[in-house]
Amino acid sequence: MKHRFLPLPNQDLAAAAKVFSRTLLGQIIAKVISRRVEHARVMSRMTSILAIVSTIFCITQSASAEGLKTRIFNATAEEWNTTSVLIMGDTEMIVVCGQSMKSSAERLAREIRATGLKLKAVFLTHAHLDHSQGASVILKHFPEAKFIATPDVAARQRARIPTDDAFSRLILGPRAAVPSVPAEDYEGSTLEIDGEIVELWTGLYGDAATAPPDEPHTALYIPSLHTLIPSDIVYNNAHVSMGGTTPESRAKWVAQLEDWLERDFNLVVPGHQPAGSELTARGALTHTRAYVIAYGEEVERAATADELVAAMIRRFPHIKHEIALRLSARIDFRGGQ
Repeated sequence: MKHRFLPLPNQDLAAAAKVFSRTLLGQIIAKVISRRVEHARVMSRMTSILAIVSTIFCITQSASAEGLKTRIFNATAEEWNTTSVLIMGDTEMIVVCGQSMKSSAERLAREIRATGLKLKAVFLTHAHLDHSQGASVILKHFPEAKFIATPDVAARQRARIPTDDAFSRLILGPRAAVPSVPAEDYEGSTLEIDGEIVELWTGLYGDAATAPPDEPHTALYIPSLHTLIPSDIVYNNAHVSMGGTTPESRAKWVAQLEDWLERDFNLVVPGHQPAGSELTARGALTHTRAYVIAYGEEVERAATADELVAAMIRRFPHIKHEIALRLSARIDFRGGQ
């Protein structure tokens, strides 16, 4: 936690000095000093001592105030490396994204339970099943919580439930976190956790997959922590889901990332990252920007999905989450492996 120096105004300091001098501690300090210096110097030192005490008090107050905290939950590679974020206050919390499968959602539910905080809501940033379906598991454990999203995201998630659930049953079988629960419309531009504000940034570009290239994304910004949670607009140490994007949507995506790079966030939480990856705000943003640009170049050169996959692996030989690359190639070429 960063501590801020909070000096008191002169008039407040003088008033506080008068009050402090009446306390037992103030009297003891005054008596000790008065034995060594004249009265004028006593008052001067008394004021200086109180300034130090006041500053210490203010710093301690800042340090002891809990405020908001975040914790990143990482799924495994078999669970698609999906991240969720716990935003925690003193008594309540919100979870960003509900996970992809039963197994990861059950572990996330246990982690929520271990905090001892009231779960207010699971917030969905975009209408993709790997971030939404696990909410069905979370809400079984926390039935008083809500599953919410901005109206455009919620409407798309609800409309896709039949197709998404059928797809998950087909490829995941008993691991699928279905049936999905429908997200409720959330009309506000901010969320509140124990009186602290979390901003909702809408109208953003990111992972499209089989949706239109302007698939709506929401990022959450926590002013008190200078932290951004953009979900699938940012990836870390991972191939990025690029299928379905266009030169225009990729340009807008890159422009967002460049704007965020200038803001020097303390933390940026990616939508996907392999567990154990080193995470820095600038590193995740820089990686995603480079990847989006590279994909745009290689998708224009490639004649087949396989050529595209090979080209991107050559350019990014050490990163993981290859499923995103292969799915992107299949979407953009309607074939390949």
